[in-house]
Amino acid sequence: MEKKVLCKEDGLLRRPWLFFLALAFGLVFMDPFHLGPLGGHDYRPVKHDIAPYDQVMQHWPRDGRSRLRFGRLEFVDEVFGPESLEFDAQGRGPYAGLADGRVVRWMGESIRWKTFALVSPNWYTFSAPFSCLNRASQVTLNAVRTYERSEKVCANGVESTTAKQHKHEKLCGRPLGLRFDKTSGKLYIADAYLGLAAVGHHGGVATLLPTHVQGRPVLFANDLDVHRNGSIFFTDTSSRYSRR
Repeated sequence: MEKKVLCKEDGLLRRPWLFFLALAFGLVFMDPFHLGPLGGHDYRPVKHDIAPYDQVMQHWPRDGRSRLRFGRLEFVDEVFGPESLEFDAQGRGPYAGLADGRVVRWMGESIRWKTFALVSPNWYTFSAPFSCLNRASQVTLNAVRTYERSEKVCANGVESTTAKQHKHEKLCGRPLGLRFDKTSGKLYIADAYLGLAAVGHHGGVATLLPTHVQGRPVLFANDLDVHRNGSIFFTDTSSRYSRR
């Protein structure tokens, strides 16, 4: 028995890399220093009973001819992270929410994409093109200068869809859901950080709507729809975690 123990100890001493390999795997798996992308998050999954996949999919509309395979990428290097394409009551658009916090509108081949609305109050001074042009020139100049600083932080092109933008998302906003009220012409926006907002048919800086529902804060507004009677239905992705 003693001889076997000695052999095992001898084997471990001759292969110390096995110990360090196991230690490394343990550190990566447990992440005690919270260095990984999920570090520091207290995840507590909640189980939900949902319908079986096959039962749902058998009633789901299908494209039997796989027409999507004939699709092609459009507007590469023009818009980044577009979400929730929408058209207004006059058929203009599409409108889309971008990763840099703007809501843009397609204006045709000559003008192409143009900023239509902003949700974050930190972009407020970008309202210069909408509301400051009729004021004193100095006010307009200050607004444009401040917008330029905001643009350097938020409008980072292709980088706005990467981790480099994540630290600025809460500052710049992240519009995920768009719906027009066809009666009033207002555009309602679901922003991941700021909750629900609304802007008139002329665009500009959106007005934030109440951020609590039945006493609970909206943490992760994702998408929404507007009923013909004016009621707004929206999804709050999590009642526990925000986007970041």
